[in-house]
Amino acid sequence: MPKFKGAIGDPNNISLDDVCYLLSITTTKDELNQFRPVEKPCMVFCSKLSIVRSEFSTAGQLGFKPDMMLIVDSDSYDQEKLLEYDKKKYSIYKTFQRIDGFTELYCEVKTGDSN
Repeated sequence: MPKFKGAIGDPNNISLDDVCYLLSITTTKDELNQFRPVEKPCMVFCSKLSIVRSEFSTAGQLGFKPDMMLIVDSDSYDQEKLLEYDKKKYSIYKTFQRIDGFTELYCEVKTGDSN
């Protein structure tokens, strides 16, 4: 997918020119009357940014393994704990709502899931 951020020329301008899927979890009953989790994906535009060294250190002390940080529009984020990006599932371990209308999603690779 082409990136438009470089075409704008302003390195401080955040361009949401990538796509990720925020995963909402709901439960449904199956034919055996058991509750099953169902993931409902919601496509949102995002921008992938690097994680700073201090975040690696702090997250590591708390037992997290940071992999990436995505920026999304704050209006699109509804407290989801999972997302899919580039055909990989990630767990959102930390969020930060910025004053410019964006939310930072700090992600680690979701383990224990074979999908």
